Amino acid sequence: MTTPADLLSDQLSRDGSRPLITSYDDRTGERVELSVATTANWVAKTANLLVDEYGVDPGDLVTVQLPMHWQAIIVLLSCWSVGAQVSFEPGGGAVLTVTTTDADAVGEYSILALSLAPMGADFSRLVAAQPDVFVGLDSSGADLVEAAAPDLPYAARVLTVLPFDRADALSYGLIGPLAVSGSIVAVANADPAALASHARTERVTHTLGVTIADLPRLDH
Repeated sequence: MTTPADLLSDQLSRDGSRPLITSYDDRTGERVELSVATTANWVAKTANLLVDEYGVDPGDLVTVQLPMHWQAIIVLLSCWSVGAQVSFEPGGGAVLTVTTTDADAVGEYSILALSLAPMGADFSRLVAAQPDVFVGLDSSGADLVEAAAPDLPYAARVLTVLPFDRADALSYGLIGPLAVSGSIVAVANADPAALASHARTERVTHTLGVTIADLPRLDH
C-alpha cells in the first residue's frame, strides 16, 4: 500500500524543484519555502536522526507536540518514513516525544526538543551530520493515504491554519496535497488581515480552517 514516504518519493522523481511547503508565521513575519527536493532532504536527515540517535524502530510510537510549523510537517513525514506510529496525545508510552523547548514534556522516554528558531537554525545543526538519503523498508501511514481527501484536484495549493493533530488537517492539509502533486501554505499565528494577501501571493486554490473570499474552504 502507498505510504506518505512513497508519495514524497514519487513527487521527487517528477519535479524536485517545485515548491511543496510554504510556511508563514504572522507573529514573527517569517516566510520559509521548501521545494520537494529540500523537503525530501530534511525528511531523510531527520529520519536518520530518529533511527540513529533516538533508536526509533518500525512500529514504535512517537508523540508529536508541535504547533503549526513547517518543522512539524518534516517531523511527521520523517516518523512515517521510519515506520513509526504517530500520536498527538502526551504520554502513552511513546519511545520519543518531539516538542518545543518550552513545553512540559517529561517522563522516562526520550524527548527531542525543537525551538522552531527562524529558518530552522537549531534544527539544521541537529541534523547536519546525518546522511542525505534514508532507505526505509517499513514506512507507515498507508492508512492516512487511503483516507486522505480524494476530492482534491490535481496541483491543489491549500492554505491551512490548522495544526496537524486532527484528521481533516492531516488529510486536506498534508497528505492530500502531497498525493495530487499539490502544495501546502501553512500559516501559523494567522493574522486575519493578512490571509487574503497570502492567498493572492501564493496563488492558493483552497483553504482549510479559515474562510477567504472566492476560495473553496475544504472543512465546510
